[in-house]
Amino acid sequence: MLDEKRVALIGAGVMAETIAAGLVRSKLVSPGNITVSHYRPERLTEIRAALPVQTTTDNRLAYDESDIALLCVRPQAMASLLSELDSQVIPQKLLISIAAGLPIRFYDARLGSRVPFVRAMPTFFGRIKAGTTGLSLNAETTAEHLALASQLFATISENVVVLPEHEIDAFTTFGSTTTATIYLLLDALITAGSLVGLRHQASHTRAIEQVIAAARNVEASDISPAQLLEEICTPGGVTVEGVKVLEERAARGAAIDAILAAMERARTLAKEAEA
Repeated sequence: MLDEKRVALIGAGVMAETIAAGLVRSKLVSPGNITVSHYRPERLTEIRAALPVQTTTDNRLAYDESDIALLCVRPQAMASLLSELDSQVIPQKLLISIAAGLPIRFYDARLGSRVPFVRAMPTFFGRIKAGTTGLSLNAETTAEHLALASQLFATISENVVVLPEHEIDAFTTFGSTTTATIYLLLDALITAGSLVGLRHQASHTRAIEQVIAAARNVEASDISPAQLLEEICTPGGVTVEGVKVLEERAARGAAIDAILAAMERARTLAKEAEA
């Protein structure tokens, strides 16, 4: 199904490059049928050096010559891009956006009601096929359109799920901020390992090993993470002393507040764009 389609990625940020790389790796779409557009020629040079795809600085050309177009610009630039494409938007051509925060009504109001549209929220892991992409659909999106979008995002994600739109922001902000929190935590743990005497590589390996094992243990357990934490905190022992510092520094509260702040930012982006 997807192998017969021409795909345009309008915008050439990290996520667009990741999707293009996933399509190339999957061999579902010929590199000659993948076009990336961007206003900076030097960025397109970087893309061509990394991937055997087509590039152009003309967004309209990329859209016009595609069967599926992915809108990969920042939320703040989306209204301008839609104005650029407005005069040639083709009914029944599938449009997909990966911009955070912007609701489907934002696109429907600018594109018209006859355009099948998917709001996609990939969880970005860049170098590996992992995580889950969430999709929300407008009323014009058919089962065939959904199958195309699902197949496309399955090249970069382990799972693709359809969600009601009122859940998509929570799905996205929770996933991305959780990932960022783990990266931040891992970086701190690796540094701490060096400070207590481990060689850097040993600290790096050990920290990753512990995070993966802890996550697997939670997945395999029928008790909560809080109960698992209690199990390893022997009274008067070394672990409980470390946990005491984490609680004093409000690490738990900071993680919760980070996700709430990300959600609030998504709401702000939607309000700003619609205004």
